[in-house]
Amino acid sequence: MIDTAKQEPGGDAALRRPLLWWDLAAGLMLAALCILGVLMALDDAPIWAAGAPLGSRLVLVLLPLAAFALVWMPLGRPSLRRAMRDEAILPRGRVLLGILVVLLAYAVFTVPMFALAQALAYPIAWTLSHRYREALLWSAAISAATGVGMFLGIASEGTEGAVGSALASALISALLSFVFAVAMGTWITRISMQGERHRELAEQLEHSRAEVVALSEEAGAAAERERLSRDLHDTLTQTLTGLVMLSEQAERALEADDRDRARDRLSRVGSAAREAVAEARALVATTQPLGDGGLAASIERIAARMGADTGLRVECSLTPVPLDREREVVLLRAAQEGLANTRKHARAREARVSLEALPEGGARLAVEDDGIGPVAAGPAGFGLSGLAERVRAVGGEVDFGPGAVRGSRLEVRLPARTPAARDDRGGAP
Repeated sequence: MIDTAKQEPGGDAALRRPLLWWDLAAGLMLAALCILGVLMALDDAPIWAAGAPLGSRLVLVLLPLAAFALVWMPLGRPSLRRAMRDEAILPRGRVLLGILVVLLAYAVFTVPMFALAQALAYPIAWTLSHRYREALLWSAAISAATGVGMFLGIASEGTEGAVGSALASALISALLSFVFAVAMGTWITRISMQGERHRELAEQLEHSRAEVVALSEEAGAAAERERLSRDLHDTLTQTLTGLVMLSEQAERALEADDRDRARDRLSRVGSAAREAVAEARALVATTQPLGDGGLAASIERIAARMGADTGLRVECSLTPVPLDREREVVLLRAAQEGLANTRKHARAREARVSLEALPEGGARLAVEDDGIGPVAAGPAGFGLSGLAERVRAVGGEVDFGPGAVRGSRLEVRLPARTPAARDDRGGAP
């Protein structure tokens, strides 16, 4: 009933100390009772054997103690070990309790003071009992054995009023010991059950923590894969698309025997390939994607390359806006996506990129073209959806739709970052 110790890694080694405490308690109890029994035998105990030789009285008094010592090693320790492992009690555990009840009744019959042995008998019964009701029954048996032995031992004096005195002493001793044992056993059992619940709760919390860690790792890996996908789309994919277009233009120039144009396109292929290598290295090393000159200079370089590769005329109107690095990267990717969409879908001749500060703080970037418009170009692809997620991650908004006159317009608005948010990001400006 009382889970004294759980089986732990290391097998019986974890139970050695509790078993030693049981050995010590049993040894001290037997030693104290032996001394008490010898003193009582010298004083003509047991009463019903008064006048018998001292040796006979010592045998009668010490016999139950010797019997308990003999059954302790083969029955007591193994049964307690299984109880502390929280394993089912074998029949020998119940045999031990039965022998304990009989020996206690006989011991108290010979020497009523041997009722002190209840201090060891009750803990053994509660430890070996796996159910509360079973512990109550064994406690009642121990209490009854003590009462019966005490009544018979005192009543055997044969003096006047001995029966009444024996009955009163037996009832008081049995009832008090039973009530105390049940109260203590119930209290300790509840503590043990509460400890077991806490242990199970701790195990569940540890299991939940491990699940949270695993899920966090999976979510982090998924977020990193998504980020890499967006970065690849916004950089290498667009550069490689430009390489394909330049190589196709070079092939057409060669077919038309236009060597100067073919040489120019091949030169641009080499330049674009070197840029792709630089972008790949930046992705691998997670270096600053803005390069020299900050956001405005990076957007101008993208626009100039777009014009050189496609013949598209790109006008830039860029006002320097104080932003942290993360949001500058978001706006740079937005400009790349807007121009890439213009090149691939819009069939435009002109495009305009503008960057300005918002009155309430923050920034707005817009990419406009004079192409066929978003409806004719078809549904938005992965680039726009990835850009929208990237912008939302920093608290911004994305609008993509028809331009004011014709063509399409991509607009990204980023709000001002509060001081608290800047502190959370490590003090970014």
